[in-house]
Amino acid sequence: MTNHADDQLQETVDESTEIDQTTNQESPEEILDQNDQVSQLEEEVTNLQDQVYRLSAEISNIQKRNAKERQDAAKYRSQSLAQNLLPAIDNIERALDTELDQEQALSLKKGIEMVYESLLYALKQEGIVEIEALNQPFDPTRHHAVQTVPVQEGQEPDQVVQVFQKGYLLNDRVLRPAMVIVSQ
Repeated sequence: MTNHADDQLQETVDESTEIDQTTNQESPEEILDQNDQVSQLEEEVTNLQDQVYRLSAEISNIQKRNAKERQDAAKYRSQSLAQNLLPAIDNIERALDTELDQEQALSLKKGIEMVYESLLYALKQEGIVEIEALNQPFDPTRHHAVQTVPVQEGQEPDQVVQVFQKGYLLNDRVLRPAMVIVSQ
């Protein structure tokens, strides 16, 4: 009886396997359709990889171009200042090349005053201005006290009473503090 049960069990397994094989078999059209999908996906992956490589190269080129532009900007950052100062230098050279008598000495002084004004204009064009110090309250961020003197009539304590060397600002940044004498 055990043999008969085993035989029946074997027949059931064989029938089940046959059914599975018939349902799992794909038609040739389905296989071709899947192969086409795989090919399309592979082509899409290849196209995306190509785009990534091109974009990466473009980013690299942009970074190189920006680095060169920054380098050039740093290299030539003083160009406009130099262009504004050159006329003043030309005027000083002309003044130094002249022979002087009394009348010419006065002309030379006037010429040097013109050069001075030209230099101040060139600096102002670049945002460089003189720090107002004389008779101003002492400001340690803008003034460098080199000496103190007792307060005299008409003065207030901690007031700048004399300027030894002018100070200058570039926009709001101190290029050089003014060297001053302060009352105390």
